Amino acid sequence: MASKCTMVLDTDVGTDDAVALLMALSQPSVDLIGVTCVHGNTSLDNVLVNTLRVLKLCNRLDVPVYKGTACPLISSNKRTDASFTHGSDGMGGIPDPHPPSRDLIQSEHAVNALIRMANEHPGEISLVAIGPLTNLALATKMDPEFSKKLKELVIMGGNIEGRGNRPGAEFNFFVDPEAAYITLQEYTCPITVVPWDTCVRNGLTWEWYDQWTSTDTVKGHFVRDILKRGMTNARTFYKRHLAPIFDPLTMAVVINRSIVSETKRSPVLVEVKGDVTRGQMVQVDASFVDHPKNGREVDIVLKCDADGIKEMLMKAVE
Repeated sequence: MASKCTMVLDTDVGTDDAVALLMALSQPSVDLIGVTCVHGNTSLDNVLVNTLRVLKLCNRLDVPVYKGTACPLISSNKRTDASFTHGSDGMGGIPDPHPPSRDLIQSEHAVNALIRMANEHPGEISLVAIGPLTNLALATKMDPEFSKKLKELVIMGGNIEGRGNRPGAEFNFFVDPEAAYITLQEYTCPITVVPWDTCVRNGLTWEWYDQWTSTDTVKGHFVRDILKRGMTNARTFYKRHLAPIFDPLTMAVVINRSIVSETKRSPVLVEVKGDVTRGQMVQVDASFVDHPKNGREVDIVLKCDADGIKEMLMKAVE
């Protein structure tokens, strides 16, 4: 049984982020107290609209949405366009005929909101980061005590096998390598990383995916429509043998940690200087962990129980 979870979601809502948000909203064990938005899969303005769209679908516009950072800490990377998967609007190019009002977006900046919520709920918040880590890096720079007040940080990002969905890195870390470096170096709360490689290996069969996206509900139709573009590309161009799930897998890990069947604990760093390797997460030999340049230890998820994931995905489209 999933334990109670006070959650803040930091996200760049594209298609799979939307599914992860649906999962959180469908679980009685999750108290989602805020969504902080960041650039990434699409523009920050699109992310804000997409977030409100999902909340409206679930009749949960009471959840506060905060506008965060619109670009990386240092400079934009021209190779970060994700429209191939998420469409130009981040939602697979599926228009919303009745979009929620942007007046629902909170006036407080997302970074300030993160710090405030941690102060209001010390030791209680599971911070779930499924986009670039720009907001998180700024939060710890503004308040070095910020991460000490979190229960945990769970990240969808990084890679452990030297390959990813960008040249040598995973997308979220590739978009803002400096933010990923700062977060993994300076956060002192327990950190769990669900890397790109794990998400690919723990994908679901296409047969089950097709059944899931055929669910005859309003949410089922929504998921089918927004995922169609990216998943068609995954089948055709990437020739994936399994339907990859990235942000939803990470959300499943947070909701019910018992689905995790294999992990490893390792010090990690993020490469910020390379060309092909910029944004790559590098594991360090634990025997040298005391060396100041060898990073801090994190728990890396390697394998999860598919049945547990499926159960949560089905709940999300009821």
